[in-house]
Amino acid sequence: MKKLIRNLIMPAILLFSFSASAYDVDTHFYGTYSMARFAGIKHPVAVKLALGAQWMDEAYISDPLSMIVLPLTGIKKRRLLHFPGSPLANKLRPDELMGKLAGLLKNDPSSGLTLNSYTETEADHEFATELFTEGLMEGNLMKISAGLHTLEDSFAHAGTIAELGHAHFWHHPDRPFVDQASVEKYFKMARSVLKAMVAVRSLLPEDQIDYEIAFSEQGPNAKLNGDQLADLYHQNKIIHDTISRKILNEPTYVDFVLKDIFTRAQKIGYVKSGYETYLKNYTAGQDAYDAAESIAQYLPQDMVNMPQVLKDLGRPVNLNAYYVVSLGGAQGLMTKVVHGMLNGVVPRALNEYHRFEKEEDGAIWDKEMSLRVSNMRQMVFTIYKKDLYFVKNNTGSKEGYILEITKNPKANTPMPKSNGQTEAVTYTLNEKYEFNRMIFGFLFPKLNASLGSLDEFNAMMQVFHDPAKDKLTIGNLWEKGVAIFNTVTSVNDIPGKIKLAIEDLEHSRIVPNEYNRYYAVPYLLRSQISKGNFKPIKL
Repeated sequence: MKKLIRNLIMPAILLFSFSASAYDVDTHFYGTYSMARFAGIKHPVAVKLALGAQWMDEAYISDPLSMIVLPLTGIKKRRLLHFPGSPLANKLRPDELMGKLAGLLKNDPSSGLTLNSYTETEADHEFATELFTEGLMEGNLMKISAGLHTLEDSFAHAGTIAELGHAHFWHHPDRPFVDQASVEKYFKMARSVLKAMVAVRSLLPEDQIDYEIAFSEQGPNAKLNGDQLADLYHQNKIIHDTISRKILNEPTYVDFVLKDIFTRAQKIGYVKSGYETYLKNYTAGQDAYDAAESIAQYLPQDMVNMPQVLKDLGRPVNLNAYYVVSLGGAQGLMTKVVHGMLNGVVPRALNEYHRFEKEEDGAIWDKEMSLRVSNMRQMVFTIYKKDLYFVKNNTGSKEGYILEITKNPKANTPMPKSNGQTEAVTYTLNEKYEFNRMIFGFLFPKLNASLGSLDEFNAMMQVFHDPAKDKLTIGNLWEKGVAIFNTVTSVNDIPGKIKLAIEDLEHSRIVPNEYNRYYAVPYLLRSQISKGNFKPIKL
């Protein structure tokens, strides 16, 4: 009985585990749309490709943060959808490596399960295109588009460990503009994605190919291969300037940051009123930290409650002359105080002196994303004459997931009123449903095949909702397991389905398919199409 209830708990945790949020929407939606159009794919299909690529971060079943506690559920999801790679461990040093790394998660209180390996994300890894390649083999546009997300993320997350994510670096891996190396990595990602777009283009109906777009004397982009497109994409001044634009150095952003930080500081007694006139005393192009250092040179010392700030920063509060001199004088002390107010809230460039990042996902982050999205929207409009606006999923939570898979009308995303110029796009309720089913089938192939009708799928998803909607803890796992056990009578052969789910978690997609990279080699792509392995895309 206990074993059965333990197994019954698994799907509930799988669906409703703890939540904690890759390239962001500026790349996954607007960047994907741009690359699709650049490859010669017409607007309607390009929008679908962009929507699917972004929806991986929108849907509860596929986003990188939900369901991450259990090693066999959320972490595997992240490895397959956002952090593709192969295990770090091998027979050369299993004890040392696992002894140091496995201790981080091996005593997971929710499952008691241990991790047998750790996975380092690798750009262009074979797993990065597993979902994409399956889409090509099925002619499934939604699966293809979702697979583009994983390919893009393989570059953004390269070098990070799937089991841990990039929390140590916060949002920095997802900022293509943060430094020159990141800009170049972005265009390496674009090269891989453009090769994928050529494969997509090869499987589309002729009336969905755009021969009007041409950026060279070689003819229409629609007749160029992936490497040719990638070279042109990198060389395009509008595109390059957009991708490399230093958003964190934009005066609009820096002004917002300084106003936000000093307003908060005044509310808690760190600074006195009157500081406003000093916030413009910086040079355009400086980031928020350099700007704050410039402002500190002009800000009167009596305007800052030094002892209180220093106390909260964990520094000595006795401002004797020798201590002040040791810190570089009054200005050195003021700089440390002002920097301290920003640290942990405002993003700061990673370098040899700053290797761990902590930001606040609040108004400052929202401002950054607003500028990044506006930047990409302007690029798309300038090049393709389309004013696109992506509408975020309104049902991205675990409760929203239930609304989606039961096709509840509340899961319809409210759309902004049309102004006659902007095209607002998002997934419909039916598309949300199909996306969830598709990702479920990818993560749990055996279980998905056994479910048969969609009605049974819905019943199985709903049966765990009420008993498991509250936060799971060690203390209530047994109680919730019993509650779930008492409700499963409506689903046929639930123990068998639980067994299949566990088999999928433990044994499916451990090794990538060998043909996952065939699409990137022109003659192999042609061969797969001629053999019928890659099928015409159904629209």
